[in-house]
Amino acid sequence: MELRHLRYFVAVAEEGSFLRAASRLRVAQPALSKQIRDLEREVGVKLFERLPRGARLTRAGEQFLGNARSALESATRAVTTARRTDSATGLKFAHADVYVYTAVLLKLLAAFRQAAPETPVRVVRVSEVDQHAALREQRIDVAATFVATWPVPGLEAVQLADCAVTGVLLPATHPLAAERRIRLRDLSELVWLHPSQHTRPELYRGLRMALETRGLVPTRHRGRRGDIGANLAIAAGDAWALANPAVAAVYADGEGSIVHRAFLEPPIPLWFALVWLGDAPSPLVETLVRVARGVVSPARAG
Repeated sequence: MELRHLRYFVAVAEEGSFLRAASRLRVAQPALSKQIRDLEREVGVKLFERLPRGARLTRAGEQFLGNARSALESATRAVTTARRTDSATGLKFAHADVYVYTAVLLKLLAAFRQAAPETPVRVVRVSEVDQHAALREQRIDVAATFVATWPVPGLEAVQLADCAVTGVLLPATHPLAAERRIRLRDLSELVWLHPSQHTRPELYRGLRMALETRGLVPTRHRGRRGDIGANLAIAAGDAWALANPAVAAVYADGEGSIVHRAFLEPPIPLWFALVWLGDAPSPLVETLVRVARGVVSPARAG
């Protein structure tokens, strides 16, 4: 049994619904349901009655709830005490894939080092699906991530870059490549390469909803696993991907295999942002946020 199981159990108990709990935890509902089944199997009793419109604690589940909350509170206190004791921990800065925005983070961290030269900075890689839990559990202080909605639900955030999507990457051999501007709905025959539904579910949902409101309901799609595999799939003539001018610039010399074409529909909002928990951020987080607002993106600070 892991703390994750207890956290998931408490969320379902408090929400009275697997669907709402999954939304709160920012995980897929099937994954949440599996974790609860695993917990029930390990405990050896049924903890929830599954209802047509939600979930209700069994008597055993009601007893388990109090102990689960106490265990989570004890774990949080233990972590907090350990981290307060270790003053050398410094700022824990997380990121996932940053693509063409590495330079933005380099500039941000360099400015932070000037503002707080004695502060250690530990940079760690945390997938976007795990960042919210990592922030809540204080395993990280801040995270750099891509977001498709503003403001960011459940978090405070400052924009590091406006990544609004205005075009697509296409196979150079596709008939649409001959057009200067295209309509998104004309891409339905190709496979949409999108952010992974497992590691970046919120970004995937945001982009898919944006496509649907612009007239394209992707029936052929798959999650992309790294840029190399995606690029090969596009060059092979079978797929396409969303792109903004910064991404398109990477392909300026690749017109023989992949081309960038703007679409006629309104831009799809997207931001590269710094996110953190809003409840009493540490002085280090406040310093980093001030640096981000005043140095990295003063015109876009949110």
